[in-house]
Amino acid sequence: MKQKIITLTFILFSSLTFGQYKTPKISGTVKISVGNGTLECDITLSDYSHISNYLIRLNKGLNILNIQSIEPNKFLLDYEREISDSLQTEETISYFFPSSEKGQKLLPSKMRFRYVGKFPVINDTISEDYQRIDWRGNIAFKNGLLRMDGLQSAWFPTIYDVQNNFQFDMVKYDLKIICEDCEQIYFNGSVPVNGKNAHFISESPKEPYLFVGNYKIQDAKNITLLNADFSKQQVSEFNEINSKIIDFLSGYTNVPYKEKVYWIQAYNSSIEKGNFAFASNSTFTICGSNPPNHDLISYVNGAKIKLQSMVPHEISHYYFGSSKICNNDLEVILNEGFAQFLAFKYLSQFEGDDYIKDGVLESLDWFEEPDFKFKAMLEFNNSENTNDRQTYAYDYQTSILFSIEKEIGVEKMQNWIRMLLQGEDPISDKIFFKNTLEIATDNEKKFNEILDKYLTGKMTVENMRALWEN
Repeated sequence: MKQKIITLTFILFSSLTFGQYKTPKISGTVKISVGNGTLECDITLSDYSHISNYLIRLNKGLNILNIQSIEPNKFLLDYEREISDSLQTEETISYFFPSSEKGQKLLPSKMRFRYVGKFPVINDTISEDYQRIDWRGNIAFKNGLLRMDGLQSAWFPTIYDVQNNFQFDMVKYDLKIICEDCEQIYFNGSVPVNGKNAHFISESPKEPYLFVGNYKIQDAKNITLLNADFSKQQVSEFNEINSKIIDFLSGYTNVPYKEKVYWIQAYNSSIEKGNFAFASNSTFTICGSNPPNHDLISYVNGAKIKLQSMVPHEISHYYFGSSKICNNDLEVILNEGFAQFLAFKYLSQFEGDDYIKDGVLESLDWFEEPDFKFKAMLEFNNSENTNDRQTYAYDYQTSILFSIEKEIGVEKMQNWIRMLLQGEDPISDKIFFKNTLEIATDNEKKFNEILDKYLTGKMTVENMRALWEN
């Protein structure tokens, strides 16, 4: 069984029309010290839809001074914690504002949050100075740098709609970032700034990812590298690699890739060898261990095998994870399988005829291990449906998708992917998932056969084995 890297919690979603929601806006000031590991935030939250059953998620390491209603009336809010928020990742605590009406929640139309936090500072100069694990949602101060994602870390007040199972991690922003011991400041969706303070404004919704510290900024036509320390030749080569991947994905999905790509070289705050990566479109972060044999530069230094699928995989999240908006944590799991499918479709152009077949057969050995527990994709409802989310998300689902392609053909599979990327329905909507597959298959008998063999029941692994060993 492969090692699990990131722990996620998830449940089955309910159908949702995203057009009914307004996009929240965060504004105010964030003060940072990378040397002390501190955050001081004065954030106003506005422009959101009124939601009767909501929660506000904040990182557990943040201590609230107060929360104030600004509109329609100005007063300090009383707040309570919701400990039964089973959807929250381990980083957060959920809050709500009790109403005078029993069983109801108060939600002003505009609020101000003031809070502070102090986090561990990791330096490589001390051998015992590290964390046991590192992960996407970690507010990570290391080597004079800070990285904070906007999906899991909840460094800003994040609204969660309980009834519709939707977290508003994509926001508009008008923020001043101040860091007196920094030289560079980057905020997702804006151009990086050289300096100790910056003012970022965007009316286009983005995951509010932040990367500050002292690092080199390197520009090319289609990419910007932060903290990568590439030579000019390496920048050019990596720019060409990204361009080829984007051209392939844009052609395959029929969805143009419209944004410049930002690649960030961050560090793993644990002593674990290897790396992990995550997408905050259109920013992609690789957290590599030291010494730097698991970092971004190894990709252009002759060690591409270490990151072979990671680069196209992360870029594929522009489609499954950004163009196709997620509505809950289960979607995060499903997105991984589709992003991995696209990554291997790209890589298969340069490999032998048996590249996909060999990969699926190798994966089948993992699925047949007696300690791997799982349910079929269309019967997957909650976290208890697998005991190894890493293998399920990246390998099991990907093998299922390639099995479906083998059954219906390359052209029909491509049509299905294109249909999944249209409209506002999430891919985890089982009705949408099945309806688009049925249309793409264009054969009722074959469609029902695929449902029975690969998407429901307990014989998916056996059926894949029979398909790929023929």
